[in-house]
Amino acid sequence: MTGGKLENVFKLIEQKGEYTFLYSIEDVDQVSSVNVNVKQADLKEVLDICLANTKLMYEINGRLVIIRVKDEKPEDKMVVIKGVVKDKSGEPLPGVTIIEKGTTVGVATGIDGKFTFNTTKHDNIVLVFSFVGMKTKEVKWVGQKELDIILEEDALEMEEVVVTGYQSINRRDMVGSYSTVKASDIMMPAYSSIDQMLQGQVAGMMVINTSSRIGASPKIKIRGTSTILGNQDPLWVVDGIIQEDPIQINATTYMTEDLSNIIGSQISWLNPQDIETITVLKDASATAVYGSKASNGVIVVTTKKGKSDRLTINYTGNLSINTRPNYGMFNLMNSKERIQFSEDAFANKAIYLNEPVKQYHTYEGIMKMYIAGELSQDEFFDRKEQLETVNTDWFKLLTRSAVSHNHNLSISGGTEKVTYNVSAGYSSSLGQEIGNSQERLTGRVAVNAQLRKNIRTNVTINAVTSKTKGFGQNVNPMSYATTTSRALPAYDENGDLLFYRKSASYLLNNNVTDLGYNFINERDNSGSSVETSRFNATLDFSWDITDWLKYQFTGGYTRDNKNNESYRTEKTFGIAENYRGYDYNTVDADSPEFKSAMLPFGGELFTSDALQSSYNIQNKLLVSKSFNPDNRLNIMVAMELRSTRFSNNSNTVWGYAPDRGGVAIQPTPPDELVPISNTSTGWGILRNIYKGRWKKETKTDNFLSFFGTFAYSLKNRYIANVTIRNDASNRFGQDANNRFDPTYSFGLAWHVTEEDFMREYVPWLSALNINVTYGIQGNALTSLSPDLLLHQMGVADLYNQYYTTISSIPNPHLSWERTRSWDIGVDLELFKMFSVAFDYYTRRSNAIVSNTLPFEYGTTTTNLNGGIVHNRGVEFTVSFTPVKTEDWVFNVSLNSSKNWNETGESEFNAKLNNFLGGASDKILKKGYPLGGFWSYSFAGLSSEDGRPLFNLLDMPEGGADPEIDPTTFLVYSGTSEPDFTGGINLGLRYKSFNLSSSFALLIGSKKRLPSPYANFPSSVRIPEPDVNLSRDLLKRWQKPGDEKYTDIPALVTSARYNIETPDGSNPNWIEAWAQSDVRVVNASFFRCRQLTLTWNMDPAVCGRVGLKSLSLNASVNNLFVIASKRFNGFDPELGDSVMPKVYSFGVNVGF
Repeated sequence: MTGGKLENVFKLIEQKGEYTFLYSIEDVDQVSSVNVNVKQADLKEVLDICLANTKLMYEINGRLVIIRVKDEKPEDKMVVIKGVVKDKSGEPLPGVTIIEKGTTVGVATGIDGKFTFNTTKHDNIVLVFSFVGMKTKEVKWVGQKELDIILEEDALEMEEVVVTGYQSINRRDMVGSYSTVKASDIMMPAYSSIDQMLQGQVAGMMVINTSSRIGASPKIKIRGTSTILGNQDPLWVVDGIIQEDPIQINATTYMTEDLSNIIGSQISWLNPQDIETITVLKDASATAVYGSKASNGVIVVTTKKGKSDRLTINYTGNLSINTRPNYGMFNLMNSKERIQFSEDAFANKAIYLNEPVKQYHTYEGIMKMYIAGELSQDEFFDRKEQLETVNTDWFKLLTRSAVSHNHNLSISGGTEKVTYNVSAGYSSSLGQEIGNSQERLTGRVAVNAQLRKNIRTNVTINAVTSKTKGFGQNVNPMSYATTTSRALPAYDENGDLLFYRKSASYLLNNNVTDLGYNFINERDNSGSSVETSRFNATLDFSWDITDWLKYQFTGGYTRDNKNNESYRTEKTFGIAENYRGYDYNTVDADSPEFKSAMLPFGGELFTSDALQSSYNIQNKLLVSKSFNPDNRLNIMVAMELRSTRFSNNSNTVWGYAPDRGGVAIQPTPPDELVPISNTSTGWGILRNIYKGRWKKETKTDNFLSFFGTFAYSLKNRYIANVTIRNDASNRFGQDANNRFDPTYSFGLAWHVTEEDFMREYVPWLSALNINVTYGIQGNALTSLSPDLLLHQMGVADLYNQYYTTISSIPNPHLSWERTRSWDIGVDLELFKMFSVAFDYYTRRSNAIVSNTLPFEYGTTTTNLNGGIVHNRGVEFTVSFTPVKTEDWVFNVSLNSSKNWNETGESEFNAKLNNFLGGASDKILKKGYPLGGFWSYSFAGLSSEDGRPLFNLLDMPEGGADPEIDPTTFLVYSGTSEPDFTGGINLGLRYKSFNLSSSFALLIGSKKRLPSPYANFPSSVRIPEPDVNLSRDLLKRWQKPGDEKYTDIPALVTSARYNIETPDGSNPNWIEAWAQSDVRVVNASFFRCRQLTLTWNMDPAVCGRVGLKSLSLNASVNNLFVIASKRFNGFDPELGDSVMPKVYSFGVNVGF
């Protein structure tokens, strides 16, 4: 090295991993340049050359090299500083970083919290102690034999303050119901979004998975349902900025069916590794500051910030492998059983909806060929025997043991003036179903700067891009695997795809009865995708006007773009059946079939380009004044302006040919089509196909709010909170009476253990807090309006004129939804190691409901404030540490909640199907919960023909009455949503090993079991031969006496199969049986969500190998689920699918 810096020489030596240098940057920078040119020299030779003719000298102590200024005083020497670092409870803290102020080299505490620090003796030795989640502490060494250091928790951590989004308030001064969890405590490598990790973590919050598909979001509810037609999701807030609802696809075409499953949620864009804490605000006092958006609860996310510390680089990587489902998990027929069922159906002269097609791949097909004389008896039985042994493994063909991986790199650090946190993440997730995947790339920069002593600014920028792939129309691999006969082969003897004949029809050709079908061909020639790019920036500026008055500005901007696509090509069965009438590439251009084809070439493409941009501006004045240590006043006065603009351009094109450069080939003009047979149709449909379908929509939502909070602590034991907010929305037009929605809350708390008599007589009670809150919340349904809403459409084919549809008739009395809430909470702690939190709440909501209208109004429904919804419940959280020694620590955390949901009066006139199906968007009957459903009362099977019999179906005098209340002949079965949720989290540490587990419990929901006759057309006709069936049908009634051992009805073999009901609807008996109470099952379950083993390398060892930290972990998700055996393998949460078991392996390295 020639002319280089001396510090660079030291760094080059350190990179070899043998020595660590300790020096003052100020001293080393005095050496302007060094010239070193040596080979195979030892350390002393190099240092002698570098320090020659300088004022510096070196000392080598083992692997530590100290560089210091030469001192003429002979008494100067090295000193050894020893000590231990603990937290406030006396527990040793391993991994605490210790550096001498002004230097760059330090040490870390060991597993016992102890450290040894070597430095040169001088008059101003100051050691800096830093640890994540703790306040950085500076200690001057003045010759103590041993330092005993106590680190306090950081003021921004959840144990000290509660981050509500708008402000951070001392935990002791906040009155309200809330729960806070650290993201690191619930991190699950198998999931890519934080909302998927929250099940079983917070009392009062219900998290239900809706799909096992990559990109799907769970359903989250806090303290029950308070709105019927509005969004029932909680409000998400990230670093003080409200997250708008995700971009939704307007289902103007059936091509959007699968896109809705992979669109994501309000929070799915945020990398979980960037999250510090999640705070769930539950009652009116805690949520009222968010006004009209908070009636469903608020989830506040705080992201990671930089700290005043040396540069830290951290890498986290995880590899996940999920298991593939198999037939052992499901109660489905094998090939032999399915062929036997078809044989029985033929023998019993059961009724088929469609005439079975002659083919070699189904029993019905070869039977038709045998009857027609196309197969001999021997050939028939040989082929039948072959079909019985096919046993195609559709799960093996359509699903996989998917491998997913994610990586996150973060860099943080800073000085007392400027701190930073920069991160980048990449994840690649393969779904259980072949064809489902997601890739995501995230980037984040957070910079905090102290511009002056009293002025600080924080800037955070996030950028996310992702692509999620799903499936095309009518392509569902998991569903196909569970509903398709195993007697059907997927490939022929040559290894090519086998196309069996599937019943079909075509609009312009009555001669079409069947077409070729192969699911793998459908999957490979269709698909859907969602490409997302999101950018958001947040600026936070604070000015300490005085030591008790602060002004704060927060501004945020978000731009979210989603490009959605769904397509299917000309090679698919769907295109052949709907638009062509013949199999791909099987007819000539001069044939009648070709001339009747709407789409002789090409397929179908739906695209949507959706853009949502929003901004949020907040101005706040905050007062925080202490009159003495026990009396504190906190006041916030603020205004907020929010605006969201949504635009979407969607287009459906026919004739799409992706394998020919993506061109669109023109469909056959309607006037050139030549239908076959006497087929007539609405030519307007054909014109749409010929012209395509294009739509542009825009929407703007504006909200202006003024709000304030007041918190006062008297003697550190009596607390009062008041929150007032007034929102204005453009949803209510110029109506000054309804445009504004004032909300407010009050809260009182008593810290009982702060009383002198408690300290004296009940010393074992560490804490006892009692709080009471009341508040009113509002909710503006952005999709509704009190004004007349008209949709100006295109040209009507019938009249060849523009036409307009009525979307909503005027209702000047329509206003905000309102929810009134009470909450009583008790928190206590025993011996500083056992804590309990209890809450009781009631909520009454005046919800907007839908009401039916006569046809002469131009629309069939209208909306009005007329639905009363009551929620009341209890929540219980317990956490304790039964074992706590130097080597062993065992933590237990339990949470549970019970919610009673009940509805009041409603104008909605519910019909029979409403009661049988249940509904969460309608009030069906006063006194029953939303989501409640009713059933026919099953009375057994007939001993004569095996038909089901029912109770309560006595006909009223005068005959059937269509207006009769259906609940008079139905029985109440329960609610489709759980009313009791719980979670168990266990943690066991032994030295450097940690074993943690998470369990979720949901109780109280009921579901109907899938009917074994579900795949039967109209519930009574024999299904197509390609359909697989439940093995329950093997237990069906077949002869008199069977009714003593089974409740499954016989096959329908006659034309009369209806039952008479008091309302005259007269359903068929199989349909009524499937909707009877005998098919209702308890959907409660207990799931092991995750089991994780982590090993942490000793910080002292990490220091010796040049690392700050190193941990390895292995985990398994969805280890087991305990539920009713009647589900026969299906997951009680998903109903028709299973949650895959996922194995994950991870590493976390800090530098």
